[in-house]
Amino acid sequence: MTASGAREQSQPLVEAGVKSVFHYAPLHYLPFILRSGDLLSKVHLLADGYGNSHFRSTSARQDEYRGFSGYVHGSLTPHPPILKAKLGRGFPHFEISVPTEAVEEQTYLLCRFNIAKTRHFRGAKQEPPESPENGYYFGNLRLPVADTVQRKRDLLRLNLGQRMIEVLVRDRLPLPMGTVLTVFSDEDLAVVQRVSRDLAQHAMKLESDRSLAYPQTPTVRENVMKALERAVSDRDWKGDGLEFDRV
Repeated sequence: MTASGAREQSQPLVEAGVKSVFHYAPLHYLPFILRSGDLLSKVHLLADGYGNSHFRSTSARQDEYRGFSGYVHGSLTPHPPILKAKLGRGFPHFEISVPTEAVEEQTYLLCRFNIAKTRHFRGAKQEPPESPENGYYFGNLRLPVADTVQRKRDLLRLNLGQRMIEVLVRDRLPLPMGTVLTVFSDEDLAVVQRVSRDLAQHAMKLESDRSLAYPQTPTVRENVMKALERAVSDRDWKGDGLEFDRV
């Protein structure tokens, strides 16, 4: 049974002991996510009226070129290097932790490659070979993935705890009860509490992780707060292209 077929009955992530799937986003995306109650793929966001400036400039084209723009990207690794880099430059981000059981209810793939950054992909000079460790080419995707229960089990067995693994949920990932939203400063916690209250959205548990406390950059924070305020007050606003990937 493939990822394009009926919902799989087995739960490879749960079987492997995975408790949560992580997703990271800049703080000014918070109102959009709270209103939706879902994490949405690039294809879905574009259909909802968001422009290309809503996406990370250094990776969005690569995701599309390699065939992954129809998927929500999650990770099995908390606090990836890109999060630490953004926080280290003063740009507030947050973590969404989704219970694995909820992810297992969706159609998803696993990929052990950094989709946006890896230099080797199908059609390049060097293609990653298909194998239980790497996964297999699926549809128009230009990197190998695990699409069946057994292939997911194999990829997890051979990579979990050794390499980052991306969890790719088709189209949208609903945020159920038990989802945790974590910020990395007390200031950000106060902002999230206020925005959640203003939007009357309280489904996610809020936490603060001070282990990744980061320096405040006044100019960046001012722009983030302006974007947040407008997004809260105008539900039809789709953002102003605030660029967080070059900070």
